[in-house]
Amino acid sequence: MGDLLPDGKIRSVETLNEFASPSAWAYNCKSIINKIKKAGCGWSSIRYKGKKLDAYKHAYFRKRESSNLEHNIVPVEDAESDVAYAIQNEVIPSTPPTESHVAKEPIKFSEIRSRSSNQNLNTLVECTDWSYINKVQPFHVNISANAKLLLDFHCHLMSSEVVGYLAGNWDFPTQTLTVKNAYPFRSRLHDAELTSLIEEEIRNTFTAKNMVLVGWYHSHPETIATPTLRDIEAQLDYEVQIKGPTVESYIPCVGIICSPYDKGKSTLDSTITCYWVLPSFENEIHDYGRPMNMHFTTKPEKSLTLDIVMALKKCVDFNKYEPDVINFKDKYKNDVTYLEKLKISLMDKFPKDDTIHRFLWNFLSEIVCIGSSGDTAKNNLQNLIAVISSRQLLLSTSSFQTPNALVEHLESYLKSCNANSLTLEDVPTTSDGSNITSASIASSLFNDLDFSKAMSLIGLSPSRYQTDPLK
Repeated sequence: MGDLLPDGKIRSVETLNEFASPSAWAYNCKSIINKIKKAGCGWSSIRYKGKKLDAYKHAYFRKRESSNLEHNIVPVEDAESDVAYAIQNEVIPSTPPTESHVAKEPIKFSEIRSRSSNQNLNTLVECTDWSYINKVQPFHVNISANAKLLLDFHCHLMSSEVVGYLAGNWDFPTQTLTVKNAYPFRSRLHDAELTSLIEEEIRNTFTAKNMVLVGWYHSHPETIATPTLRDIEAQLDYEVQIKGPTVESYIPCVGIICSPYDKGKSTLDSTITCYWVLPSFENEIHDYGRPMNMHFTTKPEKSLTLDIVMALKKCVDFNKYEPDVINFKDKYKNDVTYLEKLKISLMDKFPKDDTIHRFLWNFLSEIVCIGSSGDTAKNNLQNLIAVISSRQLLLSTSSFQTPNALVEHLESYLKSCNANSLTLEDVPTTSDGSNITSASIASSLFNDLDFSKAMSLIGLSPSRYQTDPLK
């Protein structure tokens, strides 16, 4: 226990020694238990009146910055919350911030000034390579091509920032973090009750697939894919929340930034950066963590799953009426349209199956740019599901699974996705793979998709670190 003095110092109740910063006092307390402890982040480990100091710090800087951005700040009287303030009816602005709010060129980590109230939290900071600090990357990162496909597609849809979560597995013996799925959403809601329901729904999805939360992603629509000071703070806080209470239960958390429309880039594919944040140490003049570049591997997918197809369409359905949605018929750069740019960026993330490849692009191009594929979106969806189902049938029969068992699995899956009008009678039980997916299944998928309107997940809410869209 300690006393917070009027001058900002902390006096230890046990020793009466005074400490100039929260981190200094945290280091002293932790060193009593662990003599070899070399650092202690006070902001994330000290509580004042039941709330972490991080909550007061983030609330203070948000309040100061929001006064300049004319946001409406209201207090939240919730002793269980880690956030002392919330932005009422908070939305991400649909228009780009002014030049004064966004620094387009990144600075080196060594150039970060000491923390101050007028500091621009949208300042971009270069990620540091592990070799620069004479260390090796602490764990391996694998990102599935399907997860990259979904998050890249999601980030291409909007001219403002989008956010989503990453699910996967952590293998302790090999120290490998695998990102298997991406879960996109728009954080434009303030309905706490709905958010809790969606959190539970997504949590159940993780559990059913034997996955855990392993990170988050967001877009920098027109700037480079490197974190801002605000991203660094959010990432470090997420790392602390997810890590688990013991070494054995430790789970890393990574951040991914996707930059789809960086016009300073010579190629048309998106830039995807994976980063992790090292906490600050006592001898540093500021208390920002250092963003570290996390190298990752990706293996091509052999096929596609129905949940990825559904998630791709959900993104479009949820965002198509927003004022900042991209018009893919427009010119992106020179004579290249946004649709052509999207295709170039997604191609290397498509499954290595020529038939799926062709039908998938026809489907995606039609739902973002009507009339571009030469067929209707429903027909494209039906063709895509048919070929996916036939591939699944081949895999299933090779594993001694009967066609009827596959049909039952498919029906169960569609029902779990709110396609409750589908019955077994709607699904052909023939062994002909091309007939496994009927027009009724495609119609059910096409009409009954309801995008999850989540803005937070398992206590990790991007709205806590709300940023202007990075342009």
